[in-house]
Amino acid sequence: MPLPAPATNPSPANAYLPRDVVNAPEVKAAIIRRSTERGDEPDMGAWLRNHFFRWAIGSFEHVLPLRSIADFQAVTGTGDPVPEWLVKLLQPSATGAGKDCWYLDPEHLLLIERERVLVEFLRSRRGTRLEQKLQRINCFMALTMWEQEHQRMQSRRSKGWVPSSGLALREVLRTPNGVIFEFDGQHAALREEMAYESYHMQHCLGQFASLKKLSGGYGEQYAQAAQDGRLRLFTLRSAGNMPHVTISLAVYPDGLRVDQIKGKQNRHPIRKYADDVLQFLRTVPPRGERHPDCEGMGLVFEPQAVAQDPSGGQWKFVTEVVDANYLLSVMSANFHLAEHFEQPPAALQWLLLRIAPGELARLRQIDPGVAAAARLMLPQDALPAALREMPPGACEIEGIPLDLARKGATC
Repeated sequence: MPLPAPATNPSPANAYLPRDVVNAPEVKAAIIRRSTERGDEPDMGAWLRNHFFRWAIGSFEHVLPLRSIADFQAVTGTGDPVPEWLVKLLQPSATGAGKDCWYLDPEHLLLIERERVLVEFLRSRRGTRLEQKLQRINCFMALTMWEQEHQRMQSRRSKGWVPSSGLALREVLRTPNGVIFEFDGQHAALREEMAYESYHMQHCLGQFASLKKLSGGYGEQYAQAAQDGRLRLFTLRSAGNMPHVTISLAVYPDGLRVDQIKGKQNRHPIRKYADDVLQFLRTVPPRGERHPDCEGMGLVFEPQAVAQDPSGGQWKFVTEVVDANYLLSVMSANFHLAEHFEQPPAALQWLLLRIAPGELARLRQIDPGVAAAARLMLPQDALPAALREMPPGACEIEGIPLDLARKGATC
């Protein structure tokens, strides 16, 4: 449903925009549920219900257009009757097509990640003047302040080095590229070890407002959560005590859940360390569920019901996923993983051609049919360089020739 303009008059760049998201009530309900599960403070819950919800409805990028009843049924995956009000909205009028409508997945991984980042940032401002005017901070302002905070952290990182004694670390697992340690939440050296981790990894785990006292800021909430037993922190370190991956697992009554898995500068850990993290996830293990940090580095939990795998659901690298539909669901938000497939499934290639044709350049091989369709559908300047330069009748990507004539297709 379209949202009314906010009571204040922000500049157009910061305005909450109206957009007909047909499942807006479900989106708000999901935001409220996640806030309740996290145990957010009442003022944080109110901010999410108001500002974050309005931003998601009007400005979150990953929404799906609905141009027909079939589109709605496809995204919801149910055979329930379509509401009459939606039928009327989508019904073509005498002057043209129906009203533009959109569907927003309430559990979209990137929406949840943006929500987590904002909650973390705003919580780090407890005890400051920002806390007193929280409800006057709209989502655009919060996102800008978060970005500025991270830029400042990057400029100050050379001043925040704290030595590592290793006393607050417990060895958990030896992996191909090092050792995974757990931070001891009860050890006096916990905060020093967290600050050392942040200095080398250039992220906010041990970024304390006071470098002298190692208190306040982002580091305070992580340290307190570890001390209270609400969060378990891990680090992958190689020779020389050098950190490469930081892992946090949230502690719930029903077990552990992945909170974050970060490489340097909050990026996804590089491919080199995927096997180390995979071994960790299979050993601990946390609850098997989808998470953007895991999927961003190519690690997924494929349930038994999806994989039809007698060994049961398990964590695996994306190239090992059995079920094609599950693979496409993962890849639709992680096109960068296409480069890891020696022989990319044809269905994945068609998905790239349909949604992100520019990502075809990541493929090591291109299916003849997909290559031919790309040549027909895309402008010459939008084709990957390898396709633009191919002679008629054959395709070649990274030196791997594909004889299209033999297969009855031409480029």
